[in-house]
Amino acid sequence: MIIIVVLTLTLFGATTWTALQQPLARNPAFHHRLTAALLALSLAVSAALITTVFVAYP
Repeated sequence: MIIIVVLTLTLFGATTWTALQQPLARNPAFHHRLTAALLALSLAVSAALITTVFVAYP
């Protein structure tokens, strides 16, 4: 369970770091799409990890 929490926080931290590294003023539409895509990916991976744990350890 601790591994899932660490992986989830790492994914959200990587999303935040990536979003902060992209200049917002140059292309705001790209920045918003990138951030939304990375957050969706983070949520999907987190959901998959949680589902795997609940299936593997009922």
